[in-house]
Amino acid sequence: MRHRYPGLIIAMQGEKKKMRESFGGLRIGFPMAVLGIFIIIATIFRSYIQPFIILFTVPFGIIGGVGTHYLLGFNLSMMSIFGLVALAGVVVNDAIVLIERVNENIAMGLPFIDSIKKGGARRFRAIFLTSLSTVGGLTPLILETDMQARFLIPMALSIAGGVAFATVLTLLLIPSLLVILNDLRRLARRFKHGVWMTREEVEPAQGRKADL
Repeated sequence: MRHRYPGLIIAMQGEKKKMRESFGGLRIGFPMAVLGIFIIIATIFRSYIQPFIILFTVPFGIIGGVGTHYLLGFNLSMMSIFGLVALAGVVVNDAIVLIERVNENIAMGLPFIDSIKKGGARRFRAIFLTSLSTVGGLTPLILETDMQARFLIPMALSIAGGVAFATVLTLLLIPSLLVILNDLRRLARRFKHGVWMTREEVEPAQGRKADL
């Protein structure tokens, strides 16, 4: 078309322009937010690896948020994206609560596997009720039929669907990842020192004993 009309200028305006500008800010803001979450978690857990396990729940939460849109027949919008960004800070909470309880159990001298079992049993109610209250609180907004509310429904779908999906993975996947991480730590120590250490000896939470 431009070769037929040399003076023609094509530019995105209106809603498309606003979306492009918003996405431009998210390209910087979202990685910075994730980095901030990582630094805080690494400081609390005294580990640079456990934060990656916690952040592992973020993409699964996003999958749940996007899947909820398609399940209920909603298209992704700018508010949906904002909801997914907010979701990243919400879904990590359950994983933090669970892993912190497991680390406390290890620091108190419990065997590693028992620490995970008792940690999951101890935090199950807190994790489940927190997620249930979040989804329940957003349900009236999701079911609202008023035109003024429909603008916010995509954001609510992102958060509610993501939290619900990530909660199941937190309770089932995080304990499995902790065991896998422990095996990798033992294997690394085996290559470094030539001996197999116990599961408890390779855990950073052992250093918390002096704080208890």
